Amino acid sequence: MSYSLRGTLIRSLLKVVTPLWLVACALLAFHAWHEVNELYEEQQTLFARQLYGTLPTLGARNEPQLPQVGDSDHQAVAAWNRGGQLLLVDSDGLELDARPGYTGFASLRQHDEDWRVYYLSGEAGSVAVAQEMSERWEMIGGLLLTQGLLWLLLLPFALLALWWAVGRGLAPLAHIREQLQQRAPDDATPLPREVPSELHTLIDAMNDLIERVAQTLQRERRFTADAAHELRSPLAAMRVQAEVAQLVQDPALRERALQQLMSGVDRSSHLLAQLLALSRVEAAEQQHEALDWPLLLQELGEAVSGLAASHHVTLQLPPAGHTQWPLQHGDRTLLLLMLRNLLDNAIRYGGGTVSLEADATRICVSDEGEGVAEALLDKVRERFYRPPGQQQTGSGLGLSIVERIAALHGLQLSLHNREGGGLQAVLSRSQG
Repeated sequence: MSYSLRGTLIRSLLKVVTPLWLVACALLAFHAWHEVNELYEEQQTLFARQLYGTLPTLGARNEPQLPQVGDSDHQAVAAWNRGGQLLLVDSDGLELDARPGYTGFASLRQHDEDWRVYYLSGEAGSVAVAQEMSERWEMIGGLLLTQGLLWLLLLPFALLALWWAVGRGLAPLAHIREQLQQRAPDDATPLPREVPSELHTLIDAMNDLIERVAQTLQRERRFTADAAHELRSPLAAMRVQAEVAQLVQDPALRERALQQLMSGVDRSSHLLAQLLALSRVEAAEQQHEALDWPLLLQELGEAVSGLAASHHVTLQLPPAGHTQWPLQHGDRTLLLLMLRNLLDNAIRYGGGTVSLEADATRICVSDEGEGVAEALLDKVRERFYRPPGQQQTGSGLGLSIVERIAALHGLQLSLHNREGGGLQAVLSRSQG
């Protein structure tokens, strides 16, 4: 299911902004309540002081002059002399009790209305000034309503600005999309990193993917080219032998041509098997696991014992209880292929006794053949190279396969001629 990244970002921002706005409104209400209370209580205090100043004259006047403050519908006043006698009341039905000697605020509820009362007492008597709490709530409600209306009015503009800002922020992604759409299928050029830092990980991952795809395509092209090049000569030779077998009348010549044809088929099959093995190794992702060397040696012996017997070679492998190996974890399938190729080469091109030895730092495969000329020790590691005068069938890929698997496991391959004759292949841990 597809979804809009822009819409998701905007919804996410709204989910964050809305609670923050509600918290801001709550803080505003708390602050407003504090300020309004402080304002009204200061007003009550001033009014009470003014009223207290008129106490000496209240008993002498029928209609005393009272201070005028605000709307009298929401407030009430009362005054008493020192003896507690009521001198003045303007309470609109509110019953205010005298509290001689008390100065301060008190809360009162009458007739389903909440009132805030301020008492001021002195030698001349006492006064009380009361105000309805509903007036304060109305003022606070008006402030919050104004804030809410302002938010609702600004919300569409804020959403438009947010939509534009998110689109501008996502512009680098659109630019990357255009670059990918315009590039050729075989273009392995890395994407530029001139993008916001938040996109660096994406660019790096895409460049890594582009590089791996390019390497895969390169391996496939190389495999196709190698296969075409190396199969051209064997196939031509097999065709010639097939034509000879078809045309000659002499049974001996026909038999010889058929034998050479079968030999060519075997060489081509071996070459294809090695090419496929090399292709798999180059594309392989290692499956590391704890290695069961006794089981691996058993399978290795079963794989090469037939070839050793056909070449009259004595095969010597470490005993089943041997525990000294340079690797304890690795890809079992690839390691079996690597050791089988080394033993296969030693059996085919060596002779006498072929041995596999190992300790904690290296694995050695030795034979008792003629060895390789010193000048060719590096050359024989190249793909498809076979020493001059080589009579054994082969593809020239075995050591390439060995080197690749060794590198995947942190090992290095080295070749040495033995003093007593023969060749030794050593797999040792890479330095550094």
